[in-house]
Amino acid sequence: MNWGKKLIIGMVLFMIFIVSLGAIMIMRNGDDALIENDYYEKGQNFNKDYQLKQNAIDDEVIPAIVVNEYGIIITFPVPVKYQMLFRRPSDYHMDKMMNGFTDEDRKVQIAKGQLEPGRWMMRIQYTAKGKDYLFETEIEMP
Repeated sequence: MNWGKKLIIGMVLFMIFIVSLGAIMIMRNGDDALIENDYYEKGQNFNKDYQLKQNAIDDEVIPAIVVNEYGIIITFPVPVKYQMLFRRPSDYHMDKMMNGFTDEDRKVQIAKGQLEPGRWMMRIQYTAKGKDYLFETEIEMP
């Protein structure tokens, strides 16, 4: 076998390798946790989210969050109606959504068993006195 045949065989094997990697990438495209389904819509609503966050700062209705070995305690300065989204960066199948009202002490308690240990991104949309607010932070569950 001369060098020309070896070169052609090497090029064909390399092309098969590249095509197979491309096929694998296309087949696995739907299971990517790094991209949100409504990515472009979130980009268009950025100004609205920014304004809701600024409202919380201006009106001083930012919740206090305490994470301990028993779970999470979120204390609001006023009674609110809330919608919380807990996002797990490592596995989007673990994401959780919670809705409700604060108790008489203006608190929301989340037991340790409701969220797995690890890092979570928390997004709280809440309404107090007819005005909407948004608060986002990261927490580490023990």
